[in-house]
Amino acid sequence: MNPRWLRSQIVVAAAMLVVACAPGPPPAREAAPAPGSPAAPARRSVVIAFPVEPPTVEPSMGAGLGNREMSSMTSAFLAILGPGDEPLPYLAEELPSIEKGSWRLLPDGQMETTYRLRPQATWHDGHRLTADDFVFGRQLHLDPELPIRFAQLDRRIREMRAVDDTTLYILWREPFFRAGAVTGPYLAPLPRHMLGDMSANDRDTYINGPHWREQFLGAGPYKIERWEPGVELELRAHDGFVLGRPPIDRVVLKFIADVNVVLANLLSGAVDVGISGQLSLAQTAALEQSGWGGRTEYWSGIPRFLEFQTRDWGDLRSEVLDVRVRRAAAHAVDRQGIVDGLYGGRARVANFWLWPEDPAYPAADRAVVKYDYDPGRATALLREAGWTRQPDGAVRNPAGQGIHWPILNESGEFEQLEAAVLGDQLKAIGITTEIRRMTFAEQRDGEFRSKFPALAYNRRNMDYDGMVWVKDRLSLPENRWAGSNRSGYVNPVVDDLWPKMIGTVDRAQREALLIEAVQAIAQDAVIVPTHFQVDAMAYADGLTGIREPALGTPGGSVWNTWEWRWR
Repeated sequence: MNPRWLRSQIVVAAAMLVVACAPGPPPAREAAPAPGSPAAPARRSVVIAFPVEPPTVEPSMGAGLGNREMSSMTSAFLAILGPGDEPLPYLAEELPSIEKGSWRLLPDGQMETTYRLRPQATWHDGHRLTADDFVFGRQLHLDPELPIRFAQLDRRIREMRAVDDTTLYILWREPFFRAGAVTGPYLAPLPRHMLGDMSANDRDTYINGPHWREQFLGAGPYKIERWEPGVELELRAHDGFVLGRPPIDRVVLKFIADVNVVLANLLSGAVDVGISGQLSLAQTAALEQSGWGGRTEYWSGIPRFLEFQTRDWGDLRSEVLDVRVRRAAAHAVDRQGIVDGLYGGRARVANFWLWPEDPAYPAADRAVVKYDYDPGRATALLREAGWTRQPDGAVRNPAGQGIHWPILNESGEFEQLEAAVLGDQLKAIGITTEIRRMTFAEQRDGEFRSKFPALAYNRRNMDYDGMVWVKDRLSLPENRWAGSNRSGYVNPVVDDLWPKMIGTVDRAQREALLIEAVQAIAQDAVIVPTHFQVDAMAYADGLTGIREPALGTPGGSVWNTWEWRWR
């Protein structure tokens, strides 16, 4: 029997057992009308199981599951990414363009963009949203007393000013290819009419007040109506939403951390939506096998990748410094086997550090080196590096030493299955492993995550701004281990090319730089992607308008709630 198939079936069976046994609250759906009675009115509310109660709603202050979803419902931004990663105007009436002269590269190396805003945009309290609210928002994003997480774009700007109520001028310190289509969570406007005097005259209230949470004032499709801490949050449709009032009047977010309780609520009808990032393939499979009448969908998720250690903290397994050994390990990974065995073919393999939806991907796929599953080639590379197979199946060097790698792994249950399969595949070429499952506390400990002795099996988005394998993102004692480059991998070619790529406006030139940088990373085989995980989504029958988000779109599965409606 295929062990990969068996593991996935065990998870599905366990999930189904828990669902069958877990008590759920009574259904929240309206009762069916009696025969001959008038038809029930169209439903005007939707209930979403929300895994995390966000500590804040302001887009630039939070990160991760919870805040990003809230931001998409309560805030609006200059632009949004549509299908195929096409940037579309949002609060902007039109996006700056070089052809129209609203996006200009200046002789001194700076750049300017001019955004025209939609005049009908309003805040949740009915006040008109103006260009000056963006200027005010940037002032707050750069306030050192506020816990700002997303101010990268604000720091790229030399000057921002409101030419008039609907014209926003931005002078950038240097060229930046995304300057003409700024999406969330960046450059979010903030209401000067509400916070202006407070920020200047009552700093304590301004920094710690409820306006960052239950009294948040945004311009997104929904506004906060009621917040019961630890239980639920109720949102109401924003009458003055810039893209038109949402068809669904009321959205209720129920804070449910236990995914098995989410499943019970979906089955009972007490919850209409289980969002991606919370449900796993096992849970949605349990729903499907239970006869539930709703819909399940499987979207592209975060990539999984191997990350080899490049720094010696006293216990380094020195063979990982040999590129032949790293390439051998890369050839040992049966990516399609992982996708088929654990995901039933719903996931996708990942061969190098680029999203398959990226416009540059087809050209990169032709140019970048790939480590196809090839145990024979893996064995040959190990032999070339001085490691030969022994009768017991292990590889050893002339001194009789073997290769044994602790693998630092993510904490999720499904991630343990992925790591176990990976361990089996490495064992097949003579490398033994030991899976080291991180605790939640360890996942937040930068020093712990930096000092692994050989190999880590990680997850990370492939967004351009999030490129971490550069010198200025190193995790070091000097920066209190805050850097995201935990393996210490730095390639001078990538260090040089990536900022140039980010600063190149011309698409063809930018893609050429991108492919060269991705090729350099792939050749070093320090960062070895294996596959893209699946984001599972479940929602009630009759709910329409739910669409898979584009790459980099904040909000995950709830990014476009203003388009949702009941049939």
